[in-house]
Amino acid sequence: MKNKSSILKWILIGVVVCLVLAFPAFAKNRYQVHIVNNIGIWILLSLGLNIAQGYGGQFNLALGALWGVGAYTAALLQTRLGVPFWINLPLGIIAGATMAAFVGLPSFKVRSHYLAIVTIGLGEVINLFLVNQDELTGGALGINRIKPPSLFGFPIDTDERFYYLILIMVILGYLIGRQIVGHRIGRAFRALRDDFQAARAMGVNTGFYQILAFAISGAYAGAAGVLFAHWNSYISPDIFEFKSALIVLTMVMIGGMGSLPGSVVGTVLLLVLNEYLRVFEEWQLVGYGVAIIVVVLFVPGGVVELVRRFGNFRQRWSAGLTKEKSNMEEQQNVP
Repeated sequence: MKNKSSILKWILIGVVVCLVLAFPAFAKNRYQVHIVNNIGIWILLSLGLNIAQGYGGQFNLALGALWGVGAYTAALLQTRLGVPFWINLPLGIIAGATMAAFVGLPSFKVRSHYLAIVTIGLGEVINLFLVNQDELTGGALGINRIKPPSLFGFPIDTDERFYYLILIMVILGYLIGRQIVGHRIGRAFRALRDDFQAARAMGVNTGFYQILAFAISGAYAGAAGVLFAHWNSYISPDIFEFKSALIVLTMVMIGGMGSLPGSVVGTVLLLVLNEYLRVFEEWQLVGYGVAIIVVVLFVPGGVVELVRRFGNFRQRWSAGLTKEKSNMEEQQNVP
């Protein structure tokens, strides 16, 4: 029975992999591929925030500005110096991680919601810099004509081609995230989140891991920013405002805080739902706030927690039926 279940599991995984790889071929139109590409970039942002906040307990609400750091790093290097995507990508990741480490410095003095407020302020400072430095960043008009990447002379200049690049980055980001949370780093993050003072008393270098949590979230944001800049070919400061951080926070909380699969599930659910609710665009931020309140009050673990509860209930129910059937058979066998 167990072998049969394992075989079915691997068959299901194989089918899903085939569907994911073939998606651009059977998509109804280019816009659907465009939406999926957008989802992939936001998944990277969601993974970064979940590692920092869900596992490490570090509120990084400057994330909206941090992926702008990655995007502007790539845009400036490409448009002014002609630096290719494959060099921009690691440089954008480093820039995002470095800026996030500076944003995380106040975590030495404040924690919890106080830290969240401070990071919001620091994110706004970064965004104001992008708006006001006309000569460097293009100001409110932003930067355009960012060239798409190419691989051995083959241009990745369509949504269908970019789909596979984003897919590779999302898979790598997820696998790296799994390694982080399963490593000693992940255990230290959870110790910080669950009881800061106890973690310090046990010898955890709390300051180092606090900054590391911020830097990791910034690295994911930097990667997302570089991808977005080369994919969209145009960026401006209004894309990287605080509302971006609020959207990512909503994704993480809906999917499941402290769960990497939750980041993927929450991002997909929110962005797909967002496409169907575009007519209520002016109410989107209100909707995100209400969603966060509902999740915090009624389902703190998000969708992943709901699925886990359902699985546990189904397992208990199945065990109960098996036990009841066994009792009935014993009664029938009694002479």
